Amino acid sequence: MKEGPTLKNILGLTQEDTAYMLGVDRGQWSMFASGKRGLPLAAMQQLGQVLKHLKEKKDVCKESQDIAKAEKQLVQEKFQRDYHGVQINLHKTAKQISTIEKIRNESFAALEVAVFLEQQKEYDNRSSLIRSIRVRATNTLKKHNLYVLEALQLKKENLEALKISLEQKMKK
Repeated sequence: MKEGPTLKNILGLTQEDTAYMLGVDRGQWSMFASGKRGLPLAAMQQLGQVLKHLKEKKDVCKESQDIAKAEKQLVQEKFQRDYHGVQINLHKTAKQISTIEKIRNESFAALEVAVFLEQQKEYDNRSSLIRSIRVRATNTLKKHNLYVLEALQLKKENLEALKISLEQKMKK
């Protein structure tokens, strides 16, 4: 593998474009670029002038500046949209966490009520009610289990980190 930048890296042109610029055919340029053949003197002089210009250039051309400026603006706009999307997802995730925590707390409370009713003598004839409460509460806890809650909390942490990262990028 070659070390350092190649002529393609330096010039930023395809073999066809470079050959056309130098007034040679693509095969001739390819042979030169691979070190198998030389170039005509006029082509070497043209290549030397281009490389010298690239090495000595002090300012970036207006077109490059305009493109870079437009890209920066576009990046900022995209970061703003991403930031807004992250805020929305963060809000939704926080709401989901709150809802699941509430549902889990209600289910655990229902299980406590079932235990309480079992211990009461006057509720002996209500075993079907107690069984129903238990089944509903345990099924709800299976659906809204601790893993689901932890996964949402992890998602929220990731969204918060992304939000901070986007805030830092937008400040630049």
